[in-house]
Amino acid sequence: MKRLQTSTAAKCVAVLLMLAAVFVGTLCAVKALLALPCLEAESWTEISQFRQMLRAREDNVTFYLADQQRLAQPDLTYLDRQQLENSAAEYWKQTDPSATMFRFQVKTADGLKVLCSNLGEGEVLSEIVETVYYDAFQLGGYGIIDDAGWSQEAAGILSGSASDPALTESKTAPEADGSVFCIIECGVVPAVPDQVSDEFASLYRSYQHGQDYFSGYVWTSAALLVLALFCLLYLLWGAGHKAGTEDVTLSWQDRIFFDAYLFVMLCVGTALFAGGLYLGENLYYYGFYHEFSDSYAEEAKLLSLAIAALAALFMGVAALTLRTLVVRCKARMLAHTTLLCRVVGWMVRTIRDFVLGLPLTWRVAAAYAIFFLANVMLLTQGMYNGFWILLWFILHIGVLLALCWWSLCFHRLRKGSQAIAAGNLSYQLDTARMPHDLKAHAEDLNNISAGLSSAVDEQMKSERFKAELITNVSHDLKTPLTSIINYVDLLKTTEQHDPRAQDYIEVLDRKAQRLKKLTEDLVEASKASTGVLTVNREKIGMAQLMDQALGEWTEKLEARKLTVVTSLPEGETWVYADGRHLWRVIDNLLSNCAKYAMEGTRIYLDLTRGKGRITLSVKNISREPLNVPPERLMERFVRGEESRTTEGSGLGLSIARSLTELQGGTFDLAVDGDLFKATVSLPQAN
Repeated sequence: MKRLQTSTAAKCVAVLLMLAAVFVGTLCAVKALLALPCLEAESWTEISQFRQMLRAREDNVTFYLADQQRLAQPDLTYLDRQQLENSAAEYWKQTDPSATMFRFQVKTADGLKVLCSNLGEGEVLSEIVETVYYDAFQLGGYGIIDDAGWSQEAAGILSGSASDPALTESKTAPEADGSVFCIIECGVVPAVPDQVSDEFASLYRSYQHGQDYFSGYVWTSAALLVLALFCLLYLLWGAGHKAGTEDVTLSWQDRIFFDAYLFVMLCVGTALFAGGLYLGENLYYYGFYHEFSDSYAEEAKLLSLAIAALAALFMGVAALTLRTLVVRCKARMLAHTTLLCRVVGWMVRTIRDFVLGLPLTWRVAAAYAIFFLANVMLLTQGMYNGFWILLWFILHIGVLLALCWWSLCFHRLRKGSQAIAAGNLSYQLDTARMPHDLKAHAEDLNNISAGLSSAVDEQMKSERFKAELITNVSHDLKTPLTSIINYVDLLKTTEQHDPRAQDYIEVLDRKAQRLKKLTEDLVEASKASTGVLTVNREKIGMAQLMDQALGEWTEKLEARKLTVVTSLPEGETWVYADGRHLWRVIDNLLSNCAKYAMEGTRIYLDLTRGKGRITLSVKNISREPLNVPPERLMERFVRGEESRTTEGSGLGLSIARSLTELQGGTFDLAVDGDLFKATVSLPQAN
């Protein structure tokens, strides 16, 4: 598969898209996390922030009453009085029913006297709020008393459930130090007016917003992160490749030692991650008020943007690290560009070269000595601890596997030696994962095979030179032969007075034509054997080609009283071959039948197909005894009869075999008594 080519512009777009997707996706994830408490609570009043806001409002009430007691002091300075009065005015502005959902009233511990309230005239707190919350505080003090028992007790007094009048009386009366305990009843109205924009209204709206948009934030964040992942995979796929080339190109950062590069990137990534955690802790605090208080909204927004930016930078650092790792792996330079690997590799090579430099006998003796000492040590320790016996078994299994590996490699070496000795000079031993000594011996055998192949190539070159010589000589003979044939044709057109002259002319014509045919066959046989003929293979109909050949040879075959019996499969049979050369093969086979077949017999032409091959077989009965082996019949200038009285040149079968092999096929002969069978097999087109 062709590797995806990426341009610089496409890579830049992918980088920007990846960073933008991580940035926006992180923002959506942060919003989803901030909205998670709203999703877990069944009601907005069950959110932890609601109780904190309620407690803050209660503390403000205690501050207001404490400030009112300070205003009653006669020795208060004018400046302090003005500040307290302004603070009281600001407080009543914030607790105005038109500006807040918070409703409260402060009563004495006996519940008979209302000290402070923002309820309207005739309004009852329990009727306008869903839930009434009770807390106690010391009049003149700042803040609610953190005593749940007192709050429940106070609630019991107000609801009339306190059964001990003495307890009620004791809480109503002032303490010895003059302090008075009060009860604050508070709650929030269920309906949120449009004009109200206090923290309770913001909490309610944020709760509704979280309920409505939580899933949207989650899905958007997931989709953007998946998009970022696809962009990262695209960048890694095209990393190291320039547009229009398949070669891997190392950039300047890919030439830095990988362990040093990884250390720097880990430090930067750890710093970014730690910064993200720190900002996340702050956002966890500010996030409670992210939508509920204007004083914290900007801080939460800035923290969210900062976390998203750190996430995008962290993604960039991770992408750069993965990119250089992928490029080094593609270029197969990871170990070479890693300092630790180079140091370890140098040490291993030094020790290996030292060991391999020792004679083989010394190495074997040293290996046995190490094995013997390991046996003694493990057996000695195994007397006290069974774990060492297990190590002893593992040692022996390892040695057994090593010996089996050595034996298998030696078997491969023997097999290769036998193949080369049998004449397969192109055989090459696979030296991968062989022991050093066997590998060196295998390489020597490969070199011997290469040397013999070179000698054979020289011999083949000499044969080709002979073939070229024959071709050149044949070509030189064609010019005078053509002149002889032309003059014989002219003699045929002249009037001859001697009756024997016409017979001489016929003999000259016949012999000249035979010499011409012999010269052409010699040239073609020489070219076919040396492989210099051009081959244009294409899809050809074999049955149609056979019909055309039989059409040309029918008259000559009938003159020899030869009957052709064909056996063809249904439909056209397509072969992948050169039409001109295939025609010559069929023509030579039919010519061979016409010359050497016994008169009055049959010639069988069978065409079969199967296993991706098309096979043509030609069978006939020889006129003369076949006293030549099939292998020799396919040599040049060899005929079935040794008397050489026939008109054949002995080149037809040799040419047919060479042309068949040039087209990727096989040509075989079989002789059974007087039965002659030629088989041509070619690849099927489909």
